[in-house]
Amino acid sequence: MALIACPECGKQVSSQAASCPHCGIGLAGARPGAMAPAVPSAPQGPEQVLWEASPSLNLLLGQLVRVAVVVAAVILLVAVIFPALVGALGDLGRATWVDPSRAPLALAVVLGAYVLWRGVRIGILAARLRTTRYRLTNQRLTVESGLLSRSMVEVDLRSVDDLVFRQGPVERLLGIGSITVVSSDRTAPRLGLLGVKDPRGTRELIRTQAYAATQRQLFTRST
Repeated sequence: MALIACPECGKQVSSQAASCPHCGIGLAGARPGAMAPAVPSAPQGPEQVLWEASPSLNLLLGQLVRVAVVVAAVILLVAVIFPALVGALGDLGRATWVDPSRAPLALAVVLGAYVLWRGVRIGILAARLRTTRYRLTNQRLTVESGLLSRSMVEVDLRSVDDLVFRQGPVERLLGIGSITVVSSDRTAPRLGLLGVKDPRGTRELIRTQAYAATQRQLFTRST
């Protein structure tokens, strides 16, 4: 029995095989009566959209909390700590090169620049989240994203191997979570869905459709 290269995927297969066991393509010159291995067939019927959503803006809550903490700390420094420190130092504090009367203004300028910078970043992130679209059909899962230019990543449901579900304490309070789709797809072997509302139910929906598309058992981690 000789080995030949598959004309489709290039992997080594038997010269007597009726089809490639790796990609399923039929091989010319196969011995008569050879049986081709079963390959999952494409889902029957037209493609139907079953679920569509964008990442939740609640993902930005952590960054908003950080900005609020920094602002509160600076206000506390200007209103309480700095005057108490100047009063404790007395004449020594007034003799330094730092003018105590100008310190609050300097801190206010720095704080304003920080808030502006963080506000711009959060605004850009919010725009990216709103322009990202998750779409699940009975045949594939797609993620489309981009502000000015658009790109799309697609995973065939027949290639899904596993689904990973994660939800931290804060995410549980907000009702969101993340789902990682593990598949044999070459371009997106691990596709992440962030800020998904009802992540447990969405994961089960993807699992059900992947099982229906492959017509085989789909093993996933217990939740």
